[in-house]
Amino acid sequence: MWSLLIIIIAVGIILEVISLKRDPAKVKFNYVISTGTAEPGTPIKVQSIITNQSRIPISYLLIRELFPHMAELPDGLTSYAAKDGVFTENVCRVKGRQRKKIILETSINKRGVHMFMGDSIEFGDFLGFRELIMAVTNKQEVVVYPERMENRDITDALANFCGDIAAKRYLIRDPILTVGCREYTGREPMKDINWLQSARRGDLMVREYEYNRQLSVNVALSVEGIDYLDDDTLDKCCSAARTICESLVDRGIPVSFFTNALLRRTGKKEIWRCEVSLGHTGGLLEGLGRASSQSCGSLDDLLEFAHRANDSEAAFIVILPANAENAEEEIAKLKSVTRQEVLAVSIES
Repeated sequence: MWSLLIIIIAVGIILEVISLKRDPAKVKFNYVISTGTAEPGTPIKVQSIITNQSRIPISYLLIRELFPHMAELPDGLTSYAAKDGVFTENVCRVKGRQRKKIILETSINKRGVHMFMGDSIEFGDFLGFRELIMAVTNKQEVVVYPERMENRDITDALANFCGDIAAKRYLIRDPILTVGCREYTGREPMKDINWLQSARRGDLMVREYEYNRQLSVNVALSVEGIDYLDDDTLDKCCSAARTICESLVDRGIPVSFFTNALLRRTGKKEIWRCEVSLGHTGGLLEGLGRASSQSCGSLDDLLEFAHRANDSEAAFIVILPANAENAEEEIAKLKSVTRQEVLAVSIES
């Protein structure tokens, strides 16, 4: 029995000596998030890759990661709260010359920009007398889109608005699309007379235009008046903007989106514009996911910019918080200047 004990002690000493010769530089750590953008509640894979380039195995390796506060924590992990999120700890062992992948699955329901971080790895000698902590500080962000809004009032108002747009589209003549000529009846303006055709026919002839000009819609989201702590109202505004833009695009109506919300982690400090069409909504959704309650201009600045930047015959949909100051005056001013249809969508907190 003593012989067996001596052998165990000798093996332990040998393994301890070997582990003390481990070169920390030969332990590599990589941190990968499966996606940079996500719908609310969809799975997000967090992958930690440990590469042991040495022949010496690692019997104890602790991986410490920082998850966002709003992320669902995987089961079976030790976790504790931190200022910027929740630290999780996962313990494993790695053989010599082994590359090991550890995949954790999480999800986030809250719209916004969420940061994941591979914080550090910790390992030591065979007997656990020494510990070595290597900081990795590998940050990666995930932008979660706003949810689609299910609101009957908005749905009905949008349906009526789109009906007005569709009717108006067929009442506007497009001077570019001339489909032919017809006889002058005396009710047409003189500028519509086609003098060349009139000379050929011996009678006054007027141009016949196509009545199907494609109209577009400017959708403007104003965050002026939203308190920086009022995430609920901001989320509702972004959800309404997504729902409205996607509904318009589904009806075949081109959309230009404008907002005075500063976009988190982009460095942009001016009014943001995005063109939206069928199959091309990713830019809009990411922008709405990054939108903050910090405004880079007033409602008046936003509407004036949108009017100047786009088709003068585009209709307007304006999304704003219910407590926005001077909203009625600004909407009335927009109608007067553009002489186009304007739908105001007021979001209650």
